[in-house]
Amino acid sequence: MARHQRRWRLDLTNGNLMKNTKTEKALSGIEWAIAQTVGEPRHADEFTCAEFMKAGGGNSRAAASSRLNRMVIDGMLTKRPFSMDGSSYTLYRKA
Repeated sequence: MARHQRRWRLDLTNGNLMKNTKTEKALSGIEWAIAQTVGEPRHADEFTCAEFMKAGGGNSRAAASSRLNRMVIDGMLTKRPFSMDGSSYTLYRKA
C-alpha cells in the first residue's frame, strides 16, 4: 500500500472517505485563519489616496499621501488597511 493511501479512512457513518483527524484539524485552522483575515466591508464615507488625488487633494500621489498622513497625525482622519481584488489599499475616513 502506498503511503498516501494510508492517510484516508472510511467514515462508517456515511461511507465516505475522510482525511485523518490531523488533516481535519489543520483544515479547520485554515478556515478559521481565512475567516479572521476578512475585514469589514468598505463604508460609503471611506476613500483611497487615489480618489483623494482625483478630487483635487494633490498634484501627485506623493503629495496626496503626504497631505493625508498629516491629517491622520493631526487627528482629522483615521485610516485602516483594506484589501480589494487582491490588492492592498489604505482607506481614510473623517475622525
